[in-house]
Amino acid sequence: MAYTWDQIREAVLLMQTDQGPLLSKMRDILVRYEGDWVLPMPDMDDEPDMPQLTPALVGEAVDQIAMRAASVRPRIICPPINPNKEVGVRSREYGKRRQHIIEATMERSRWNLGRRRYYRQLTAYHTSSIVVLPDMKAQMPRIEVRDPLGTFVEPQSNESLYDPNYVAFMNRFSGKHLRDRYPVVRSENGGPITAQHVTELWDCVEWYDREHVVWGLLGPVETWGTHINAQHLNMGQPTMELTRLPNRTGVVPAVVPHNVSLGRIASRIGALLGNVDLQAKLTALGIIAMEKAIFPDVYAIGRQGMEPQIVNGDWRDGRTGDINMLQDVESVGVLRTTPDPSSGMAVDRLERAFRGSTGLVPQFGGETYGALRTGRGIDALAGMAVDPRVQELHEITEAYLPTMNTAILATYKGFWGSKQYSMYSGQRNSRRIVEFVPNEHIETTESSVSYLIAGADAIQMTQILGSLYGAKAISRRSFRDGHPYIDDADLEDAQVREEELAEALMQALVQQVQSGQLPPIIVTKLHRHLQSGKSVFDAIEMIDAELRKIQSTPPEGGVPEGAVAPPESMPGLAGGPGAAQAPMPESPLVQVPEGAARMRQLLQTMSGR
Repeated sequence: MAYTWDQIREAVLLMQTDQGPLLSKMRDILVRYEGDWVLPMPDMDDEPDMPQLTPALVGEAVDQIAMRAASVRPRIICPPINPNKEVGVRSREYGKRRQHIIEATMERSRWNLGRRRYYRQLTAYHTSSIVVLPDMKAQMPRIEVRDPLGTFVEPQSNESLYDPNYVAFMNRFSGKHLRDRYPVVRSENGGPITAQHVTELWDCVEWYDREHVVWGLLGPVETWGTHINAQHLNMGQPTMELTRLPNRTGVVPAVVPHNVSLGRIASRIGALLGNVDLQAKLTALGIIAMEKAIFPDVYAIGRQGMEPQIVNGDWRDGRTGDINMLQDVESVGVLRTTPDPSSGMAVDRLERAFRGSTGLVPQFGGETYGALRTGRGIDALAGMAVDPRVQELHEITEAYLPTMNTAILATYKGFWGSKQYSMYSGQRNSRRIVEFVPNEHIETTESSVSYLIAGADAIQMTQILGSLYGAKAISRRSFRDGHPYIDDADLEDAQVREEELAEALMQALVQQVQSGQLPPIIVTKLHRHLQSGKSVFDAIEMIDAELRKIQSTPPEGGVPEGAVAPPESMPGLAGGPGAAQAPMPESPLVQVPEGAARMRQLLQTMSGR
């Protein structure tokens, strides 16, 4: 069904109301992650503002889990329509090409960086927001990671996992931006924005469903974000539709993944914010108590019947070095207080509880990175156990990212179906140029996303794959295909083979030189060739050719005409020092000179003497 503007506006306002408490909790996480939270302290004159006094536990918890999840990239597979056909229409070749199309689009959208923000959102909020937009200038889809705080999804039950029928994004623009881009909003054209409201911010909705893409104006907002009630404005109706376009993809191009919890979507980190706030407050109060102990309050006891007075002004702080002159004072005392040590212990317990609940390594009671007393310490040190939090993030990605791939392929077909593309796919194992025409090669938009070992980060992948390879459970090729640090398994395989052959060849040459089979001058020539940039294979081939040429050169004094064999029939390096003494290959043209004279000539020629 096609939604009218009134229906869109009502749906967005209802979603804002329904999701308001959840978004409020998400904002609480954001301000603590970014360090913008203000620590409430006793209202005292001249009390200094307290900086961040406790570890950035919220940021550490979010980044530690998110970066582990992002360290491994999933595999994208686009199935062929006919798996038995190698090339052509409906073939495996076309399926592989669709995979490269998705990977090339990710490369152009810098998805490798956007993926990190996506995992941070999933970790902090247990939801994320992605949209695939047509870039009309570049004529290709773009992947954007949006702010979940401005994303409103069709209301669903807690256990629902189907893709929403519509998604709305909230944006805020200045009145000047809206007047310049949408003339319909100008007051002189009957719109709500006058020339005096150019600096105010206005809420705009970006609506996506399967039939239309709609932009609309919802109303002005205060600088702190509160909606202004329209009845208090003398500018008419502040809400209106700005533009409406047909959705040429036929799918909702937004992906809003979320976890499956017992109740509503909620973050475990959000439930621990009270712990973090209490830590900061106790630490700040402890610092104030220590400062009071260092600079205690001073009191004066007056003489009987007299009132103590300070001579020449106010009381001077002892840190200034000035002397306070007192009048009618019997005695002066100091009120000393000692901070309670139990407050520090309470802060340590709170921090330990937070770290234990978020998967961070505790720093107390023998559970540090260097301690092996506990199973927890061993697990953190070895990093062998698959973290269930990371595993959940990977499984959420496997479930929802195929929708993003569908939107990418549908955008190509819907907007530029007949265009000839040539794009570079720089993803691992897919570094190549992919050429395609969307209407021809995108036969289906189906795809799958999978992690080889869900929940394992890059280091754990090395350990697990290495163990499987050592146990001969997988092949060396499977090890390379699955390892996150190996981009091109074929290239690495070729390079390893070349290195093994080069190392074996060098070892054979060293053994022959040490045993006297080859003269040292051979090593000298090999070294010079390698320094000039030649490979060891090319250098050996060149030395062998030189030796064959020398071996076929007639000795001094000459030989009968036609008695010298051609160079290709000479033994070269295979002959060693005794090649001149051994019989040459049988040939009616070969006459071998005396061994001693021939060997001396060979060595002199190779040494350049």
